[in-house]
Amino acid sequence: KIIPNLIRIPTQSAHSNRATYHPTIHFTDQAIIGWWCDCFTSARFLGCCSHIASAIWFLLYQRWQTQQRRMPSGEYKNLPTDSIQVSDFYDSSDDDDSQRYSLA
Repeated sequence: KIIPNLIRIPTQSAHSNRATYHPTIHFTDQAIIGWWCDCFTSARFLGCCSHIASAIWFLLYQRWQTQQRRMPSGEYKNLPTDSIQVSDFYDSSDDDDSQRYSLA
């Protein structure tokens, strides 16, 4: 059945291959009127679940991108710094006195 201004997006669970959720979004040309999802989080909490948020993000942003954004997992290895290069030198002359703690 086709209902205008209502979209339902089957979404497979990230944690289980057997679970499929159906975020449903009711909208107009100007605004999102309401949403509903059959997942546990959506039925229990106020606000939207991650399925609704990701569907809105895809429909409003990602769907219209002309270039693919890529960052293969192999590129993540360049992000952390080598711990050997970080100095742990502590200059004790920075302290004004030898007392480290005070109860006053």
